[in-house]
Parts: sequence; structure tokens; C-alpha cells
Amino acid sequence: MTVFRPLLPSEAGRYAVHLLRLPASDRRARFMGGLCDAAVTAHVDRIDWSRAIVLAAIVEGEVRGAVELRFGGGRAELAISIEAGWQNQGLGGMLVRRAFTMARNRGMKGIELYCLGDNHRMLRIAGRLEALTRFDGGEVHCDFKLAPADAFSLALEAMDQGGTALTMMLEPASLPRAA
Repeated sequence: MTVFRPLLPSEAGRYAVHLLRLPASDRRARFMGGLCDAAVTAHVDRIDWSRAIVLAAIVEGEVRGAVELRFGGGRAELAISIEAGWQNQGLGGMLVRRAFTMARNRGMKGIELYCLGDNHRMLRIAGRLEALTRFDGGEVHCDFKLAPADAFSLALEAMDQGGTALTMMLEPASLPRAA
């Protein structure tokens, strides 16, 4: 079973472990360039959790996919990472749609996404979600307009979040381990 929920700041290490499991090609796609382990860890350490949400897809207690949303100036920037064994199963689209709802509910008017021109998976998601895309050399800027929050988007997120405490208690990684 896959659990979708925002990570807590105290779970930053789980996010770092997920990003460190990405092979070089997926790290390049996620960060628009190659990053060594120390740089990935430094990226996670710099997250300002008061202005960001990391929405995770957790499978059997492990973060296998995540969307990082950073907020500022009425807009959000989105970055996504899905581990190889979980790609091409719709996980990215589900994470992105949930992230859009969360951004709408926080008053964001749009989302920006930057990716490399050869990141076909991300470009497919952007196309399905009707992004305004601009190509600049080998990079692509995707701009998504968001509708204002409404009762439906608020209810959708509330339902999604409603089971967070319970699922956290039931996740294998959060269960106490014998010494």
C-alpha cells in the first residue's frame, strides 16, 4: 500500500535517504545536473520547512517518491523525484495533483517547474496538466496556473490528510524496533 503524506521536518533524513537512492541519471533529472551525495544532503539541510512542503509517497515504510514544493510571492516551485522501481506507474502524476491541491489551498496562484529538455516523464505530466511551457536551450520552464481554493479543494486535502496520524502509526518505519 502506498501512503501519500507530507513529511515532518523531523523526517528530513527520510527524504535525504530517498534522494540519495536515486541513480545518477535521475539525480540529474531532479536537480538539473549531477550532484554528489554531500550536495544532496546539503540541499535537504537547507530546506526552510516554514516555506516548503515535501509530499512523500511511502511504500512499506520507505519514501519512494516525493514532490518538494517551495512557496514564495504567491507562487510555488515544484520538484519531483521517483525512484526507478516505482516510475511509470502513475505515482508522479498522483503526487503532482496532490501538490497542486496543497498549493491552491495555501493561496498560491501558480506553480513553476524547471526540467531538462530530455526529461520526457516530467514533460508528459506537464502536458497532461496543461502547463504553459517555454524551451530555453536544453531547459524547459513549465508554468501552471492554479484556480483559487474552494470547498472541494479544501475537502480533498482534508480527506487526504485525515489519515496521516493513523498511517504514521502504522508505517513499518515508525514502529518501535526491538533493541
